[in-house]
Amino acid sequence: MTSLSPNRATTIKEAYRICNVVPLEGEDFNRYYVSLDKLRKGEAAEGVSTQLDFLEAGQFETILFTGHRGSGKSTELKRLQSRWQETFEVIYLEVNEETDINDVQYTDIYLVVIKQIEFRMRQLGLTFEASLLRNFENWFKEVTEESEETVENSVSVQAEASLGGGASFLAKLLVKLQAQIKGSEKQKKTIRHKLQREISRLKGDTNLLLDDAFEKLRALKPEFKGFLLIFDNLDRVPPNVGDHLFFDYAQQLRELHCTMVFTVPISVLCSPKGLGNTFEYPNLMSMPNVYALDRDSLDLKYNDDAVAKLAKLLESRIDIEAVFDDRERILELARYSGGHVRQMMQMARLACQTAGTRRVEKVGADEVLYAFKQQQFMFERAVREGHYERLVEVCRDKDVGRDEIGQLMLFNTSVLEYNGEDRWNYPNPAVMASPAFQELLDDARDEARKIVEG
Repeated sequence: MTSLSPNRATTIKEAYRICNVVPLEGEDFNRYYVSLDKLRKGEAAEGVSTQLDFLEAGQFETILFTGHRGSGKSTELKRLQSRWQETFEVIYLEVNEETDINDVQYTDIYLVVIKQIEFRMRQLGLTFEASLLRNFENWFKEVTEESEETVENSVSVQAEASLGGGASFLAKLLVKLQAQIKGSEKQKKTIRHKLQREISRLKGDTNLLLDDAFEKLRALKPEFKGFLLIFDNLDRVPPNVGDHLFFDYAQQLRELHCTMVFTVPISVLCSPKGLGNTFEYPNLMSMPNVYALDRDSLDLKYNDDAVAKLAKLLESRIDIEAVFDDRERILELARYSGGHVRQMMQMARLACQTAGTRRVEKVGADEVLYAFKQQQFMFERAVREGHYERLVEVCRDKDVGRDEIGQLMLFNTSVLEYNGEDRWNYPNPAVMASPAFQELLDDARDEARKIVEG
């Protein structure tokens, strides 16, 4: 747990700015990072580090890292990037910047890997073996029906500038293909069909280039274990895309000769296909638990110590006395979040914005409640008809189930997963505040009372 930063916000405007939800890195990481491992009762990020530590040079691993969106995975991945940059040549990338996040396929990942490794090689002053690169480029020209002229004529000035100096034909072609995959449904299908038809050749030639890159890297930096690619934001893919990518084509993801860390949707853990049949055990970063678990109770009580520890995230960034009218406000935000880090930050940010709009000197109970209500209303718009009955079942059983509805609820965070010594689920507090949910919960309370009374 860090000590309080001297750079904390002292005004509502500063607090609004500092509660953004981008991953911590660099100096901000040193200033504001607060470990929540004890609340999560797990060591997911450390587990990834251990797997990396156990690798020998020339060994490759495909590592899965999962948890709810907004649970803090990106900050932990940035931490991993910094921690291992002296041992691996680390490439951190946001997949949504590289391809269509709503329709990712394994061939897209192959293209991303080739493009990123080629770019990093040039940054290091290295080049692929000329014959390997030429063979790969010639095959790519044949498969994609592209030529140096068609590529030169279609790659934008901005895209070419992003490649840096000395970019090969292959680098420019990959930029063009990725732009087509993101921008055109017809072109996307055509490109993928061509590559999937030749997948053995694509995989084989890709691995030849990766092996060559590894040897060149080791010659330059003998102490390095190899390339490490961190694929962030893959947990944003819809459940059906995640199911397709990490089950149907899991083997293709594991066969590339480089170490990769994939963020995966937490919903895939509930798939009946069984993630462990293909991958090693996924590193799950569960929600920080702010409750006192009682499996026989519909209405869980909060653990005051856990709530206070979660609120440290806000205290590390904000001078509470200067910005809030009472310390109780940040405890309310922690309770309203159910442990969801991003949700707490979003509510804190909106509470500050609302206080500014209302021209009040400090954030008070009304502003915090307003921010929570906006979260409630967002879920009311999103929760499907008939799902409230299922949510009450989750409240009663502490288990979301294994079907598509359960996967959807985990994906959209209407249900949260808590893990560690025990695994259980509970509805998001913003969902539980809905009148539709409360009406059904009252019925469940009455039913439970009748059972107890005999």
